[in-house]
Amino acid sequence: MEHEREEELYRLQADLCKVLAEPTRLKLLSLLGERPRAVKDLVEATGERQAKISQHLTIMRQRGIVRTQRAGTEVHYSLADPRILEACRITREVLLQQLTQQASLAAPLLAGEGV
Repeated sequence: MEHEREEELYRLQADLCKVLAEPTRLKLLSLLGERPRAVKDLVEATGERQAKISQHLTIMRQRGIVRTQRAGTEVHYSLADPRILEACRITREVLLQQLTQQASLAAPLLAGEGV
């Protein structure tokens, strides 16, 4: 029984990672980390089409990453749990460290090639 729960948790974690594995969604999360925003504000900030932004927000809302609140005629989106930004920050730091290490390994090789 415990093994089944653990496997289910891994599956759910992988599903969450799949939702986050999209650059526009990461950008939206970053913007929503600043403050709740209406769809039109997110469209303006990203330069993307409203349909595309709405689609991404729907996916993240269904997964429980963002939540909505009606403000007059507008729907404002906010982060359901701000800790998601910490997870994104950590993965970004890991990526930047990997890129830095790769660059430092490649620099002597490139210098030796006379490029």
